[in-house]
Amino acid sequence: MSDNTLARKISLPLLTFYGLGTILGAGIYVLIGEVTLRAGPYSSISFIVAAVIAAITAYSFARLSSLIPKSAGEAAYALAAFNIPSISAFVGIAVVIVGTVSAATMVRGFSGYFSAVIQIPDLIIILSIIIFITIFSIWGISQSLLVASLITIIEVIGLLFVIYAVIDLNEFKNYKLPEATSVLNNGSVIFYAAFISFYAYIGFEDIVNIAEETIDPTKVVPLAIILSLVLSTLIYVTLSIACTLFVPADVFSSSNAPLVSIIEYKGYDPTVMALISMIAIINGALVQLIMASRVLYGMAKQNVFVSVFKKVNEKTRTPIIATITIAIFITFLATSFNLVTLAELTSTVTLVVFITVQASLLFLSKNKYKKTKFDIILPITGIGLNLILIYFGYFTTV
Repeated sequence: MSDNTLARKISLPLLTFYGLGTILGAGIYVLIGEVTLRAGPYSSISFIVAAVIAAITAYSFARLSSLIPKSAGEAAYALAAFNIPSISAFVGIAVVIVGTVSAATMVRGFSGYFSAVIQIPDLIIILSIIIFITIFSIWGISQSLLVASLITIIEVIGLLFVIYAVIDLNEFKNYKLPEATSVLNNGSVIFYAAFISFYAYIGFEDIVNIAEETIDPTKVVPLAIILSLVLSTLIYVTLSIACTLFVPADVFSSSNAPLVSIIEYKGYDPTVMALISMIAIINGALVQLIMASRVLYGMAKQNVFVSVFKKVNEKTRTPIIATITIAIFITFLATSFNLVTLAELTSTVTLVVFITVQASLLFLSKNKYKKTKFDIILPITGIGLNLILIYFGYFTTV
C-alpha cells in the first residue's frame, strides 16, 4: 500500500444510481411493513413527511458538496465551519455509525427474505452476505458501483412490478384523501412512523462521501443528490399508497418479507420477488459499507482519526483496512439486535448528523462563503424539523 489517493472514475449516472440504490435498499424492501403496522392508512403521509424533511436537509448537503467536495463530507463540513477537530471527529464517527448500523439493518432484513425461500440459520446467512459485500467493496470503486447500478435497475423494476400487481384502477377511482381532522388527530402516530420511515431515505447523503472519486464533483455531486432523492420519493409514496389501498394491512405489516407477502397475496409466484428483494438489500448493504469505509479514510486523511485507515491498496485503490474494520462491526450489530431497534438507532444518529451539517452551512454562510436566502432559511427549518422527528420517535407510544 503506497499511494493514498483515490481514483476519480465516477460519473453522474453511476453516482445517481449509487444514491438511489442506497436509498431503495435501505428502506422500502425492509420497512414498508413496520411503517404500515404503526401508521396504518396514514403510512403514505408518513413517507411524505419524511421525504419533505429529507429534501430540506438535502439542500444543505448539495450546497456544501459544491463548496467542499471531499470524502468524509460531513466531517469535512464541520471542520471547515468550526475548525475544531474534535467536532469533526465526532461527526465523522457518527456517520460511520450510521453506515455500519444501516448495513447491519439491511443484512438483518436480508435474512428474513432469504428464510422465506430457504430455511437456513440466520447466523450463516448474515456471515455469508457480509463476506460477499466486503469482497466486492475491496474489489474497486468503479466495479462496485457498476454492479450496484445494475442492481438498482433490478430494484426499481421489482418495486414497479409490485405497484402494477396491487393497483386496481376501478377501486382507485373511489379513493378519497384522508380528512384533515383525521390526519391531525393521528399526528403523533404519523410523525412516529415518519421517524421510522426516515430511515428509508437514508442514502442521499452518502453521495458526498465518495466526492474524491467523482469526476467534476462540484457539479455532479449536488445533482446526483437531488435526482436520487426525487426518484426514490416518487417510488416510495406511490408504493405506499398502492399497498395500503389495495392490500389488507395484516397481510404484510408483520411479515419478515413484506413485499413477498404482498405479491403472494395477489396470486403471483413470490420466488422472483424474494430474489429481487434480496438483491436490493445486498446492494444497500454494499453501498453503506463503501460509504462508511470512505468516511474512515477521509477522516484519517484529514488527521482527525487513526492514520492506519488512510492506507489505500496500490492495486485496487481502495481502503482495505477501513473496509474490513467496518465489516467486523456490521457482523456484530447484525447478530445482536432486531430490525426495528437498528432502524431507530440509524434514524436517530442520522438526524443528529443532519443537524450538525445544517449548522455547518449556517456558520459557513455567515462567515466564509457568499450566501443566498435559502442558506439561512432552509437549514434553520431543517434543524427544527429534525428535532421534532427525534421527539416523536422517542416520546410516542404506538
